[in-house]
This record gives sequence, C-alpha cells and structure tokens, in this order.
Amino acid sequence: MKKNLVIFKGIPNGLLIILDNEVPFEEIKTNLLEKVKQNKKFFDGANISITFKGRELKEDEEISLLKIISKQSGIDISFVNLSSDEELEQKKQDNYKAIEPTDFIKFQDYILSANNSISQFYKGSLRSGQQINFSGSIIIIGDVNPGAKVIASGNIIVLGKLKGVAHAGSNGDKNCFVVALKLEPSQIIIGDCLASFPTNLERELLPEYAYVLDNKIIVESLIK
Repeated sequence: MKKNLVIFKGIPNGLLIILDNEVPFEEIKTNLLEKVKQNKKFFDGANISITFKGRELKEDEEISLLKIISKQSGIDISFVNLSSDEELEQKKQDNYKAIEPTDFIKFQDYILSANNSISQFYKGSLRSGQQINFSGSIIIIGDVNPGAKVIASGNIIVLGKLKGVAHAGSNGDKNCFVVALKLEPSQIIIGDCLASFPTNLERELLPEYAYVLDNKIIVESLIK
C-alpha cells in the first residue's frame, strides 16, 4: 500500500489531516483507520477541531472520515473546515481583491431565502465588551470585533468582519447559521454546538457560512 496517504499535523487548537488526492477513497478510509490507531497521541484533547486538506471531499465522504476518527479516538470533534487546497490558494491570490457586485447579489439572495426570516438590522461595529441580543435573526452592517458578542435566536449575518463571539439559535435551534464577509470569530455557537475557531486558518475577504451537521460546526465558502 502506498505510504503517507494520510498525514497528521498538529496545529493550534486542532489537527490538520492531509489526504492523498490520487488513490481511491476506500484506500484513504483504510489508511486513516490505521493512522488513528497508531497515533492516538494526536487525539489527547477532549474537544478539538479538524481541518482536511489535499483532497476535495464529498459530504458523505467527510462524514465517513469523521466517524472513523471519533469512534477510534473517542474525541469530540467541535469544528470542521472543508476548504480545499484550490480554494485556499485562490483566497491567497484574492487577498486584496474586493468582492464583485455579482458575488454580493448571490450573498444577498442566500440571506433572503433563509428559513429564518430576518427580524432586525444593526448598523455599526461592535467594540470589545459590547453585546447585542435579539429574538429572531439579525444582520449587522459593520464589524464584530474581538471581545464583542452577538446572540440571536435565529441566524446571524455580518456584513463585515466577525472576530468576536457569535451565538445563533440561542433557543437551541441547530438549523440556524452564521454568515460573514470575513469569518474568523473567537467562538461560534449554533444551538448547543460550540466551536473555538482555529486562529491559524487564513480567511480572506470572501463570504463564508457556518452551520451544524451531525452536531459538528461546518464552515464552507458561500460563493462558489
């Protein structure tokens, strides 16, 4: 069997898993199972984040790998980042590129089509120590800076940078989501699912959204 189909690397707040992109997925699963059994030291934390790189995974494939990790290690996976190598490279190239108007229209359409109707707008940025709490969904036209907190029983949409704490679905609704033009919060909570965001992940000026899947917080690019 080809070696190093799966590579583990420890990163701040979690684990980076690099997957070979050339072999069949079943070989990846087999190799991952062996690696988890052999490297349980990487899973000492009771609650960690997982970042996949090197291979673009389908949703069912990603769930299958997470189940292997969770079953064999007994850990609680709190956060999953699904950005592919190509997406990350594109983000680096677009570091100083503004969002195109067509992209913003797609972003707006996504917000307006959400199941939870928008109930409040907040204009202005939140500074450290500030907190807002709304019943329903909220759109913030501005930034949420480190140390600030946004709580909503519905969705949270930030038309700016989200660097503080965001708690969507504060009444326990896991079907809610968090969206931001630049998503790098210190913490995200959706329903009762919590994730401390890895500080080493590069997130350029592209809309991303966080949602819950199998009690884990997933982050994906909103603009395809």
